[in-house]
Amino acid sequence: MGSKKEEKKRGQYLGRKEVKKENHDILPKKVLQAREAASFSLIDAAKKLGFKNYQTLSNIEKGERKINANELSAMALLYRRSLDYFFEPDIYADPEPLWRKSTEVDTKVDTKKVKRQFLSFLENYSNMENLMGLKSRWKDIQKDCDKTDFSMKNFKFADGLGAEIGHLLNLGSRPAFNLLKVLEKDKGIKVLHLELENGISAASVVEEAIGVGILINAKEKIWRRNFDLAHELFHLVTWNVFPRDEVGDGTVKTKPEQYADTFASSLLLPEAYLLKALKEITTDNQIRFVDIIELAKDFGVSTDAILWRLVNLRILKRSRVKEIIEKPELREMDRALRQDLSYRDTAPKFPSRYISIACRCLIEGKISRGVFAEYLEIDRADIDPYLTEQGFQEENYEKIAST
Repeated sequence: MGSKKEEKKRGQYLGRKEVKKENHDILPKKVLQAREAASFSLIDAAKKLGFKNYQTLSNIEKGERKINANELSAMALLYRRSLDYFFEPDIYADPEPLWRKSTEVDTKVDTKKVKRQFLSFLENYSNMENLMGLKSRWKDIQKDCDKTDFSMKNFKFADGLGAEIGHLLNLGSRPAFNLLKVLEKDKGIKVLHLELENGISAASVVEEAIGVGILINAKEKIWRRNFDLAHELFHLVTWNVFPRDEVGDGTVKTKPEQYADTFASSLLLPEAYLLKALKEITTDNQIRFVDIIELAKDFGVSTDAILWRLVNLRILKRSRVKEIIEKPELREMDRALRQDLSYRDTAPKFPSRYISIACRCLIEGKISRGVFAEYLEIDRADIDPYLTEQGFQEENYEKIAST
């Protein structure tokens, strides 16, 4: 009776292919899939798991050697999987995020480890939300539009969509400074900041069972992170509009990627507020380098974003902006005038909402101390000081009786 319901829930992993449905001898196959998905070679995994030789792990994956509880726990930790995953009766491929990379990055760069870390975060987050009975509202931002809307109105539609979502989210006159908080707190969108290599700047994924998530490169400057966040938001809004092969692998400015940039620019730089600020900062209708940089600081974006937005608003000519962007004087002045922003240039790995829910789950006995330490990536010995630091002392968490 309950099995059909559970089967349906497992089947809701959108974009996942069912690889096999045999229930017998599934554990070895799960172990193999988990290792490969986490991008560990047989030799590297065997060493990290403490096996004397890789043949032992190979025999486990072939079903020729039984695995004990301690070994399975170690694998779950190394491969970033829950123990439940190994006992599910089916094998599914992980959902594949959309990636945003620099054009210089090698298209063959292995993103498997980053992907597994990202998906593990989303799985843990979703698990705690379910335990606490919390619901997210991420579907509110998905728009009922299709490719015809874009083909008919082109970039004008993407621009209008950015303005519409900005209004829906009530981001105010300087959206960049509110976007992350609103997405996390109001819509329950899961945002993870990791220090990424190989030219990867962001990723996003929509998956029914674990919600929606955005991955941002914590190494990027804050104004670039703001733009990447808005860019990825476009993909969440239009997830069912463009097929994956049309969006591309993130290294090429495909049409959907260009739409995403237009959307981000419109959302972060609302026309009315930007033109008002421009009028207030310029003298004699002359726009100077320093004006562009001050506007960029004011709106929390890059100077490039300001310049191209002014092109789209027909304030500046495209040819002139191309010349300006190449000038080293602009870059040097930009660096000098942004030095005062360095103190705001760090991004916490985990969202405050994620940390708060984890603390509440532990205090209410919904997860163990071991799971809590794993989810927050801290030592078990540091749990109590961590709770205190977050304001979750036992005496502050007493229930207030209703009268």
